Amino acid sequence: MVAGFHRDWFSEKTYESADDCLVCHGAIGDDILTTGHWKWQGTALGIEGFEGQTHGKNDIINNFCVAVPTNEGRCAQCHIGIGYNGTDFDFTDPSNIDCLVCHDQTGTYAKAPKTAGAPPADLDLQPIAQSVARNAGRPTRDNCIFCHANAGGGDNVKHGDLAMSIADTTREYDVHMGTDGGDVDCVFCHDVDRDGDFNPTSHGIGGMAYHSNDEGNMKYCTDCHSPSVHDGKPVEIIFSSHTTLACQVCHIPTFARETSTKVFWDWSTAGDKEAEQPTDPDDPTRVTYDWMKGTFDWAFNVRPTLLYQERHPDGYGKWEKMLINATDGFTEQPVVLARPAGDRFTPGAMIYPFKEMPGKQPADAVNNIVLVPHLYPGSDGPNAYWALTDWNLALQDGAAQTAQPYSGEYTFVETVMYLSVNHEIAPKEQAYGYGGAASCTDCHGADQIDFTLLGCTGDPFSGGDCP
Repeated sequence: MVAGFHRDWFSEKTYESADDCLVCHGAIGDDILTTGHWKWQGTALGIEGFEGQTHGKNDIINNFCVAVPTNEGRCAQCHIGIGYNGTDFDFTDPSNIDCLVCHDQTGTYAKAPKTAGAPPADLDLQPIAQSVARNAGRPTRDNCIFCHANAGGGDNVKHGDLAMSIADTTREYDVHMGTDGGDVDCVFCHDVDRDGDFNPTSHGIGGMAYHSNDEGNMKYCTDCHSPSVHDGKPVEIIFSSHTTLACQVCHIPTFARETSTKVFWDWSTAGDKEAEQPTDPDDPTRVTYDWMKGTFDWAFNVRPTLLYQERHPDGYGKWEKMLINATDGFTEQPVVLARPAGDRFTPGAMIYPFKEMPGKQPADAVNNIVLVPHLYPGSDGPNAYWALTDWNLALQDGAAQTAQPYSGEYTFVETVMYLSVNHEIAPKEQAYGYGGAASCTDCHGADQIDFTLLGCTGDPFSGGDCP
């Protein structure tokens, strides 16, 4: 009935903007304005030392496209609004919400590049608006995956375990989302808060509190899988003797199995417009140089780096993050931009898998601060690097908006960050330890794991000590 109403409503009325939805859904619009997906920040719960403060994507520094400020218009291709092109964007106006990006049921909606989140001018929005209530308006994989898979500037560039292909994959690559496996959609695990009748009570989506706030309802492994699942199987001896291993450690043996991921990014080589664009020898669909962004390395089948992470009682992990004007200084290289908080002595900390991402990016040569450059010409400031290829001017623009102190002298520093790996759960036969005691060499004896990162002197299997 609801689906028919929406179809009929937008058969008689031309869809022009969110205002056409807010006629009936005004309260939902007001709720969306409070969410992390909308604000790109929130009350930080998982950022060590900044709990209770307002932080998030808008002021976190990374070693992909560095940061949002002065680059909003390009970043906003993945914002759930339209028009976020600079500091003058009105986050209090629900008319700026892009309802279709999350609720399109036709699989045809898209945001055009370089439009601050607007759809292509020639895209017919009418059938899309008519479709939004099908499937109870539940976001599909396609709705979620375009933005989250293309984080960092392209397919599977950033996370490594989240590619466009996961929208239509097989259990060989992800047992949960494979169409011949669990065939679940994203919001099965990343859900909203609901009442006793399973009706949504908010639009805050459950996640890993990676950027800032914890909202919605995030499912964890044990919400669906009993701890006794290994009982009576060869792997039981591994499971019972390795009590600090998170499920993902064994069940994600490698990531980027179907689509390669970026494993190194050097901004210092950018700017040569005459240079060739060689392709990666293992993946000819990927270039290893781009004048706008520098030099890259790519890889398939990356074995995760293992680190301890402190967990909040609600389940999400704790992080140390580099925040603009808060923790953006450094004393040594590589500069760590993001890493899980905690170690083997932290009560309740568990070992989790991470993508280790090294890079090289601009910093103040005098103040030892990792700087935010203005890259995208469509946002605030006259000196975008992608227009003028002048790092000094681009960094001046960035400092003007962020208020970072900039001495006028810049350099490039080595950086590293760690990203959670939670997708691409492999079939159980491929899990580490599947064969029980005979599978010890999956992790021990051949330097597969850097045990020094876990607080040990080396692999205990080879005489290392974990005091």
